[in-house]
Amino acid sequence: MPKKIVLRIKPSPQKPETSPDVEVVPPTPPQEEQTVKEESVKPVEEAVTQQPVGDELDEALKMYDELMREIERLRGLDRNFMLYCIKMEELRPQLVRNILSRLAEKRNALLEKSGEVLERLKAAKEALGSEFAQVEEELIWSSIELNTMQLEKDSDSGRGVGIREELEAKIPELRKKLASLRNRLKMVEEMVKQLSDLPRNIADITTNKEEPAKLFEEIKKKYILSHGQRAEAVARAEIEKIAQQESIPREYAVILLWKSLANR
Repeated sequence: MPKKIVLRIKPSPQKPETSPDVEVVPPTPPQEEQTVKEESVKPVEEAVTQQPVGDELDEALKMYDELMREIERLRGLDRNFMLYCIKMEELRPQLVRNILSRLAEKRNALLEKSGEVLERLKAAKEALGSEFAQVEEELIWSSIELNTMQLEKDSDSGRGVGIREELEAKIPELRKKLASLRNRLKMVEEMVKQLSDLPRNIADITTNKEEPAKLFEEIKKKYILSHGQRAEAVARAEIEKIAQQESIPREYAVILLWKSLANR
């Protein structure tokens, strides 16, 4: 029987697969946690965004003071003219109207200037209101923070005590600043209202009242002799009549009536 021949084929050695060179990056060690600095309580000046209120308000107040001086000067011109009228032997209504026309021109110029001052005051009022709101907000927030820290258990730690002390010092400053802003805001609001009403009462506030009041009392005394208890009513009616006929203010009508009675 023939022998069975078994051929054993030895496999050829496989070449190792070549792979591209890869740069081996060593493992990055875990980054150390950054130490976060504890935020301290900001001072009042930094905590509240500052508005350019100071210069704006100072300029508006300066313009307001100048305007008030001009109003006072105009009142002085009116008073001096009244005294001149009282001293004149013959006072012509036409002369009174002419001089009053010049005073009216000055009043119109004053009103035009007051419009600019009013706009400056309104801008200052808006800036003050904005700063007031910021300080008020900061005060409330700081108070809430302080109240919360006082209730927390860890508020007695070193960090808690430091921040709490800063809040306790900051809150009174905020209250003081808020009170100051409130007073300034109220002052500016009153000025704004005064100038807003100026077109309606410019003639009244720039007209002297003292001299006509004195003359009116003298007129009443003379009318009492002829009209008794009706003296004041009759005198007022006569003054109103002269004012309408001559197209002059009642204050000057008083002067005309007084002079007519003095010449009788």
